[in-house]
Amino acid sequence: MKIWSSEHVFYHPWETVSQAAWRKYPNPMNPSVIGVDVVERSVLPTGKIVSDRILTTEWGLPGWVVSLVGMNPTCHVKEKSEVDIENKTLTLNSVNLTLKNLITIDEKLVYMPHPTIKDA
Repeated sequence: MKIWSSEHVFYHPWETVSQAAWRKYPNPMNPSVIGVDVVERSVLPTGKIVSDRILTTEWGLPGWVVSLVGMNPTCHVKEKSEVDIENKTLTLNSVNLTLKNLITIDEKLVYMPHPTIKDA
């Protein structure tokens, strides 16, 4: 079930936007992400770069919430990314590993040049 979708135009070249997205963690503006571990990274015969990473987060949930759902305050997310330099696309797919028995959060981000606006 898809609940939410949005689109945003960044007025910068694709190379700048994709590098920023790739390097978004660690980030002092979002201290909830406390670790990023690369599980696997490779270059496919097509030239695409694919990576699997595990992000470790601490959201600072109230103790009663942690007790109610019976969870550890540290949560994990699996991120799979694909960089296609030839077609100028960066695709990030993330899914929660923690609390999957209660809820699944599946996020897909695609960064590509705007079809009609130069450097956007």
